[in-house]
This record gives sequence, C-alpha cells and structure tokens, in this order.
Amino acid sequence: MLGVQILGNEKVIVKEYTEPTLDGDNILIQIKASGICGSEMHGYRGAKPQPFNGGHEVAGVVIDAGNSTKFKVGDHVGVHAVWGCGDCRWCAVGQYTFCDNRADCPGTHAERIAAPEHVCLRLPEDIPFDVGVLLTGDGLGVPYHVSRRLNTKGGDFVCIVGAGPIGLGNTIVQSFLGAEVIVIDINDYRLSLAEACGAAHTINSKEVHPLEAAMTITHGMLADKCIEAVGRAETLKLALTLAGKAGTVMAVGEQGDVPISPSRDLIRRDITLMGSWFYHYSEYPAMLDLYRRGLPIGRVITDHFPLPEAQAAFHKFAKGQAGKVILEP
Repeated sequence: MLGVQILGNEKVIVKEYTEPTLDGDNILIQIKASGICGSEMHGYRGAKPQPFNGGHEVAGVVIDAGNSTKFKVGDHVGVHAVWGCGDCRWCAVGQYTFCDNRADCPGTHAERIAAPEHVCLRLPEDIPFDVGVLLTGDGLGVPYHVSRRLNTKGGDFVCIVGAGPIGLGNTIVQSFLGAEVIVIDINDYRLSLAEACGAAHTINSKEVHPLEAAMTITHGMLADKCIEAVGRAETLKLALTLAGKAGTVMAVGEQGDVPISPSRDLIRRDITLMGSWFYHYSEYPAMLDLYRRGLPIGRVITDHFPLPEAQAAFHKFAKGQAGKVILEP
C-alpha cells in the first residue's frame, strides 16, 4: 500500500509499505480521509527521518471485519487516536487517555490501517469522511473535552491564544456555547479563519498589545477563560496575564517546562490553571449529537489533497496558509 514517510527537514515522500495484517480483534479499514495535525510539525521540521508518519486522525470504510462482533464490511468508522489496552478500569469506562498501558495509533497517512475494534467509532453514512476525521479525532475531540472541563456559560469572555486548527475548533465550540470569543495570533489569514469560525474579536499580537486590546474588549475585566493552543512558554504566560480575577487558564498546547510564579500568576488572583489532553472515547456520542444540533465544525477544513501530493499538503500547513488539511488516499 502507499503511505507517507516523514523525512525531516520539511520533506515527505509517498512510498510503498507492507499491507497491515489482522490479528486478535483488529479490523482492516480503507482510509478515505486523514487529517494533518500540528503535532506532526516537530517531525516534519526535525533533522531525522521517521520510519513512517505521525498521522492519527482518520475516517474510512471497513473492508475486512476479521473476528469483530461490532463491525461488518462496509461500515464507516473513525479511529480514536489513543489505543487503550481494553482491559483496565479506565478502558472499561471509555477513558483511554488514562490507561497506563495505552498505545499510539500508527500513521494514518496511508491507504489502509488495521485497528482494534474497541478503538473504532461508528460514523453515520450521511457524514462526509472529512468531517468524520474531525468528529473522531483532534478537530472536535480536543475542543469538546476542553469545553467539558471549562463549563463555559453563555456570555463568558473566552480568549483563545492560537488560531491553528485546535484554536479554530475551540473557537467554534466556545462560540456555539454562547461565549464571546477573542482569538489572538500573529497570522492574519488564520485570524480571518477565526472570524469565519465565530470569533467575536481577533487580535494580531504583532500589531496590537494583546493585554491592552483584551482590556478594552472586556471593559477592564479580562477573560473568564483562556485557552492556550500554541504550545510555547510565552503564549502560556500570555494566557495567564489575560485571565481575569477568578478566571481559568486551560493549557492545550504540548510544551516543556514553563516558569510560573504561584503567588503572582495564580494565588493573588484566584486563577485556576488546568490541562486537557485529547478526548474520552465515551464522549463521542455527545460530540456526534452536538454536530447534529448544528455545530459547524467543518469550517476548520480549508484544503483537501490526494495522498500523492502529501509534500504540498504538509508545506501549506506548515507555512500557516491553511486551517485543517485533509489527505485523501
């Protein structure tokens, strides 16, 4: 089968790989759409080649159900990117991200994938495969799980730092829940996408001091909630300054150590600092219901590329010239 190999130094190739094989309760899926994630940029820009790729957002059709009792040939499915062991107390309640023996999804930028049936999610056949990538992957999963943790109320000021696909997804979800959303970035194109995704206010922090702009927008109160969706020390520090008294800062962007003063940044203003990773398998029915109720999550998708054009797809995404980019084998 054809699959993408990340070579590093901003290069990828499409080459032949061995077909995946079935064992245990695995099912074989013909991939119809796979999403490029910002987390893949580390390998893309790095110096060392990878044996395969880091794709983990996928939707497709079952072409061999193996020994599965849940799925049959022809079913449309997505795949949860965190593969819980299936046997522990956390997996029993569909919280695979807490599983101590979890595994990562193998690269999904390919023609086919074999996945255990317990990590697969049924997609209604009327849902397009590209939207299915969002419903079962990072696109909706991350912002939905964030929304559950934040408990946003209508009228809240929610400031989102970063207008990449995760920031845009959070913009859609938070505005759908009734928040007045402020999005901060340095990329005018992505800020325009944020407006299309429901942002009430956008701030280019290269041109305007973000704290002063947020003070004006919120009438001096600052944000009730801040979501950091970049993954840099300076943007997390910025989010902490943008949270108003008794506000909450949600860290979503993966990063290393960040120096924080508990007294200045948290204690003296009653600030709550939280983290959120991916979403729970058990949350999928509620996510699907939210989409059925009109959540326009598909707005984050800006580009589709056939799999052989993976280099162009990665290049456009890495240059900040796209929202969510979908590869289609």
